Amino acid sequence: MPRTLLLSRRHHAGGSLPAGYAGGDPMNVRRETAGACPLCGTAGETRYTELSDRLETYESGFGFQRCPRCSVLWLSPRPEREELPKFYPQGYYAYQTSDDGAAAGGMGRGLRDHLRRLILREVFGYAHLVRGGRWSSWVGRLLGAIPSLRRRAAFDWEELLPRFVPNGRLLDVGCGAATYLARMRELGWDVHGVDLSPDAARAAQNRYGIPVKVGMLPEARFPDGMFSVVTMSHVIEHVPDPPAHLAECRRIMAPGGRLIIKTPNLAGFASRLFGKHWVALDPPRHLVLFSPQALRECVQQAGFQVIRERSHPAMAEWNARISLFIRRQGHARGYARITRTGFAAWVCGLIERLLLLLWPWAGNELRLVAMKPRS
Repeated sequence: MPRTLLLSRRHHAGGSLPAGYAGGDPMNVRRETAGACPLCGTAGETRYTELSDRLETYESGFGFQRCPRCSVLWLSPRPEREELPKFYPQGYYAYQTSDDGAAAGGMGRGLRDHLRRLILREVFGYAHLVRGGRWSSWVGRLLGAIPSLRRRAAFDWEELLPRFVPNGRLLDVGCGAATYLARMRELGWDVHGVDLSPDAARAAQNRYGIPVKVGMLPEARFPDGMFSVVTMSHVIEHVPDPPAHLAECRRIMAPGGRLIIKTPNLAGFASRLFGKHWVALDPPRHLVLFSPQALRECVQQAGFQVIRERSHPAMAEWNARISLFIRRQGHARGYARITRTGFAAWVCGLIERLLLLLWPWAGNELRLVAMKPRS
């Protein structure tokens, strides 16, 4: 049984609680230790100790354990399951989007949007968006063969834009305010969402009329084989038990369904450069962090077949800037107001992109697509 701790908040000099912060004073958060690797059960080795929440609250006393076998990094001590929402202040997710900056709304009727539909039809299988013909099919295939145009036609989502499945259901786990789901509904999907934040669920309902179930995925109790696609964009690192979470994903997916995951890359350039100051450690919200090998192994153990995987320099400069703030002053509270990228952060992002030409796992984000076997 995990040992439960009762700790009160330790204040840092200066600053104030972030706007919308829902915790009391002190927070009195119940914690538990996690001494074994969540993937293989191997006893962990201490990697970091006495870390604080550098982004949202003033809680401290967290640490990370590392698995000597599969290199997974996990938070210990960590908040108990019921305490986790305290570290997501009001509004933390309610106005976030899951679509990497593409705003939901009408696709329009201009030439650009017509060409986008042609590419979506020929490359991604969205045949219902535009009537096909010999010339239009030829134009769609030709334009779709140009990587930059193909990415723009797919709203720069890349992996998050799966091939269309007629009458397909798509679930976004950790959907935030459901902007991504609103766009996917426009493209013809029957969309569903689940999120830990009641604020996010209310925002999704009020803005788009999309019902979002509140809680963790097993608490949503979706039927077996319901979904053609399950997406998790920066979600699996927030889950206390990733293998059980992925097993639940497999249960609710139809045979041949696609699982799409984005998560921080523990083995990437930024993680190695910044160490304990790396923003993506994000204690206590990030509970488990993966290397490419560990994520692949976790997904395969859950019964999925990995189709493709890679790293990506997503938001490289922003992540470097916040990490530099943490290194310099011990925290980066108020990070949402940081809009300009410093020269040092720009250099870090440039190095990361150049390294990717030689080292495919240099990117600070892992992207993986897997399939539930048909048999």
